[in-house]
Amino acid sequence: MKERDYIQSIEKCFTLLGHLSSPDAPFRLEDLTQKTGYNKTTCFRFLKTMRQLGLVEQNRKTYHLGPAIVSLGLKALKGLNLRQAALPLMKSLRDETGETVNLSLLSGTEIIFIERVMSDYLVNTNINVGDRLPVYCASMGKVILAFISESNVEKIISQLEFKARTGRTLASAAALRRELAEIRSRGYAFNDEELEKGLRAVAAPIIGYTGEAFAALNIAWTTARRPSRRTFTDFSAKAVAAAEKISTAMGYIRHP
Repeated sequence: MKERDYIQSIEKCFTLLGHLSSPDAPFRLEDLTQKTGYNKTTCFRFLKTMRQLGLVEQNRKTYHLGPAIVSLGLKALKGLNLRQAALPLMKSLRDETGETVNLSLLSGTEIIFIERVMSDYLVNTNINVGDRLPVYCASMGKVILAFISESNVEKIISQLEFKARTGRTLASAAALRRELAEIRSRGYAFNDEELEKGLRAVAAPIIGYTGEAFAALNIAWTTARRPSRRTFTDFSAKAVAAAEKISTAMGYIRHP
């Protein structure tokens, strides 16, 4: 590209967005000037413009990514191999179990829903594609954490603010670490009314070519339809089998 065709302002915007998308976000203006090397006035002007465009949001003195950037990301996700590989298997799981099947990606301290295949029941959880949940109270969040590096797990846990959604929500980092050890041992995660009373789920990790989880799939149901805890056992093998097929499509090679 010729130098006259290169627009440095766009480069600076993307540099700021790159920092704001890191697990360490949100940041103060002073943090961003230090990380980028831009002066305070330049940083402030770019952030103000991106706020008006919905790319960035401000919460008192800190900045984080805004809804417009999420919308752009979701449009890009439509072309990802992950969604293409997962959707046929998710539909098969929904047809086999009669329950809703979800797909999510890890995003900082949260998971973001990138696909849902809904059951035919009239009552379903009020979650849409693009919605986010904290990792500690979602089966998909916990199962991803269980299959990433210990350093990344600790970095994420250090940023969590545990808030009880129900009486069964994990309430501390120690409780989460104990559960992650159990998940690694059995290969899948449960959610037993930790997010919402009456809602259960079982999730399996989707492993990338690096050997670490980056996404997850779950089957979710209500206790009103399936009160027996045996459903966890019945559905776990199905979720794991589907996730393993998706992992293979993502380039993961299981070593003996």
